[in-house]
Amino acid sequence: MPTTRAKTRDLIPSSTVLPRCSGVLCHVTSLPSKHGVGDIGKASMWFLDWLHSAGQTIWQFLPLNPHGYAGSPYGTSSAMAADPILISLEPLVQAGLLKSKELQALEDLPTLEVDYKRVTTLKRQALRLARNRFRNGEGVKEVLENWTSAIDEFVLSEGPDWLDDYALFQALREKEAKPWVEWPSDLRDRKPGALLKARQELADDIDEHVFCQFLFDQQWAKVRSRAKELGIKLVGDIPIFVAHDSADVWANRKQFKLDKNGKQLVQAGVPPDYFSATGQLWGNPVYDWKALAQSKYHWWVLRFRRTLALTDIIRIDHFRGFQAAWEVPAGEPTAMNGVWVDGPGVSVFKAVEQALGYNPPVIAEDLGLITEEVHRLRDALGYPGMKVLQFAWGGDTGFDPKNDHLPHNLPHRRCVYYTGTHDNNTTRGWATEAASVQRRGVRKYIGRLPPPQDDDGVAIGKRKRTDDHASAEVRPKGILENVQDHDQALDVIETVSWDFIRLALASVADVAILQLQDALDLGGECRMNLPATAEGNWKWRAEASSVNQDIAVRLRDLTELYGRLPL
Repeated sequence: MPTTRAKTRDLIPSSTVLPRCSGVLCHVTSLPSKHGVGDIGKASMWFLDWLHSAGQTIWQFLPLNPHGYAGSPYGTSSAMAADPILISLEPLVQAGLLKSKELQALEDLPTLEVDYKRVTTLKRQALRLARNRFRNGEGVKEVLENWTSAIDEFVLSEGPDWLDDYALFQALREKEAKPWVEWPSDLRDRKPGALLKARQELADDIDEHVFCQFLFDQQWAKVRSRAKELGIKLVGDIPIFVAHDSADVWANRKQFKLDKNGKQLVQAGVPPDYFSATGQLWGNPVYDWKALAQSKYHWWVLRFRRTLALTDIIRIDHFRGFQAAWEVPAGEPTAMNGVWVDGPGVSVFKAVEQALGYNPPVIAEDLGLITEEVHRLRDALGYPGMKVLQFAWGGDTGFDPKNDHLPHNLPHRRCVYYTGTHDNNTTRGWATEAASVQRRGVRKYIGRLPPPQDDDGVAIGKRKRTDDHASAEVRPKGILENVQDHDQALDVIETVSWDFIRLALASVADVAILQLQDALDLGGECRMNLPATAEGNWKWRAEASSVNQDIAVRLRDLTELYGRLPL
């Protein structure tokens, strides 16, 4: 892993001031529930209660926006809207808008992984049925009365900023069944007459999308309220880039580097790095920062405001893109032939701060190929960066005690320390797949290497007993004769997941965050995402019986031991 080390420097006061604390990274989709995917009803409430019992005060999740291809939360059709598959259906049953027997197909879905194609289709059918019954006046009278006025207020509040464009975009996208750049030119180019006609013709479909966003807003408000009661901060995620086929780009074309027909001139990515020898070609459109600056970064202000309405703290994915981004010509098959292009730097964040009236709490994802300029930008804004334990053990060249991801090399307390991120393997999976020299580095660091031995097989430095020679004489031939073989036999540490958790919690970092998979000691088959691969990601779900009080007590004990329990 290339170093991201920055010199220790004096820090300005931070807007992201947290007491010494810890939390868990787990996306909502991974929570146990009976309808094929984690949701923001009972599943989220149950998880918040479990976090509280475990002494955790942070719940970090991935973007809540509508998922994209193969379930990716980073390829969304809207950076403002929420994913309808996260809506809990049980409140709709209680409201008389759905019947339990109508959800049987959802209950028959797999419980340990998300089948995005099936769950999306089935939940869409259920939500459409509930919307139809609501508009037909069916259901509990009190709910009908409250929701009718609440939906109107929701549309008035959110419509001008993002909801109107999103609902129309989704309705058109489903009607046309192709990307917006291939729509009829008057719709592609947002001619006022064409948009008015579309709103009239697709009013029912638009209403359905508005209804789903309203339901999410209502249910998530209860999750936020419960989290606040328990003293748990919610950490959301803003990916710096958005998808080309999205309401954001369609409605704001001048703020991206596109040609006159809306097609991309360049695409975003990262150069070759720890994760991929050919880099990562993300394919997202790249911002025209000059055009955005002329609008005083209005779209970014809206994005921050919307995300902060759902979360307490924002993690900015690929923060370095604000200092400089890797731009690759459209049509390139890999990210190797890109160039670095300067970003807006501090100006976009100052515009957000001025518009909001305060400096929002942010965690800067500053991993990968990071320059001193990126560190200066991060520190000038007062944002904590990230360190990852899995990056601490070197590559095939072996362990480096100067690696800045090691606990003793953290430059200061203002950072968020992870056992692993959603792009990493689980700790157990990493340890299993790591080179022996890396695993040996872990053993050496935490004092688990077998001690050197003398010719009699007795540990050097150990006081010899009178029967040591006798023991050596009866020892079976071949045992410990090859110290290297014996060392390799012990390379994978049985307790490695909790060893990493202990290292993170014991560190000086203000915030320590562990993957839920690590607390459950799960292997690589349960990793959330493998970068530079399009299929088979984002599927993992926790088993309810595994996320139990035994794990909670163990985690709480360590959290208390290392001074991270709330005061």
